[in-house]
Amino acid sequence: MSAIRVCFLIAVPIGLVVFAQQNPELTSWMKDADSASSALRKLEKKTGEQAVESAEDLGGIYEEMIGFWRQRDARNAVKWSEEGKAAAVELASAANAGDAVRAESAWKALGGTCKSCHDMYREKLPDGKYRIKDRPQQ
Repeated sequence: MSAIRVCFLIAVPIGLVVFAQQNPELTSWMKDADSASSALRKLEKKTGEQAVESAEDLGGIYEEMIGFWRQRDARNAVKWSEEGKAAAVELASAANAGDAVRAESAWKALGGTCKSCHDMYREKLPDGKYRIKDRPQQ
């Protein structure tokens, strides 16, 4: 095996470990967001106690992400995090009021903020995991 290939096989896993260690909070937020979103997806109507709880969880996650992305000067990610938080607050309010139409609209808006940010900033790795792109187009 060539020396370059050996170096590559050693460096790539180390790089992935370093990346994960540099962004453990983002990884945790994404897992929590997935759990909350999964709970909401299972609900036919996005109303009731479970919907309120999941929406509030998502709002808190978005609040954390606003600061995370500001520190990285990622203007679009900040904007989508702010919009996501607003949509989560609207969803929680509508869910609490039992307003299924308003809740569904907020749920769709929330999903749009996730997709926009993921499309611009998320990169899928060969092992199926994700990382933040090195230089996303702003």
